[in-house]
Amino acid sequence: MGENILAGFKFFSEVAPETLEKIAQKTELLEFAPDDVIFKYDEPAEHLYGLLEGEVDLSLVFTDKVLKTDIEYEESIQASMVDEEKSIVIDTVSPNQIFGWASLVGPARRTVTAGCTENCRVVAIAAADLKAMFDQDHHLGFVLMKKLSDIIAKRLKVRTDKLIETWVEAFDGDTI
Repeated sequence: MGENILAGFKFFSEVAPETLEKIAQKTELLEFAPDDVIFKYDEPAEHLYGLLEGEVDLSLVFTDKVLKTDIEYEESIQASMVDEEKSIVIDTVSPNQIFGWASLVGPARRTVTAGCTENCRVVAIAAADLKAMFDQDHHLGFVLMKKLSDIIAKRLKVRTDKLIETWVEAFDGDTI
């Protein structure tokens, strides 16, 4: 028996080997190509993911109103406001990091869009399986939810910093 596929993840570092083996048995190995989307903002969140190889951008997707013009003739310009979907990369996932934490907390809906920037190998763990294990093993639940809260806090800080940076650029000022 080889090394557990989850052993390289700091997220699982405090989990006993036999418990980690039980979690690994519930994982599914997925492969993605560059520009593939693993999940989209506001979709139901049913899996926690761990990146084995590659790079995944986590993006906030929003709708912006933009002025669209259609020039039919030189003297006839049609202008209208249209919704355009835009995104801001707020964090990048590297190998041996987990992502998709929304599957384990709150309303279980995606808070970002996760897209591959290169070929990726990913492990997917069904959130329902993990939650069932937490119910049976409260220590496991405590240890992993504590690690999860650290990840959420870090991502929230990165998101806030990125949004402030974007607002300052957009409004070209020191006051928001």
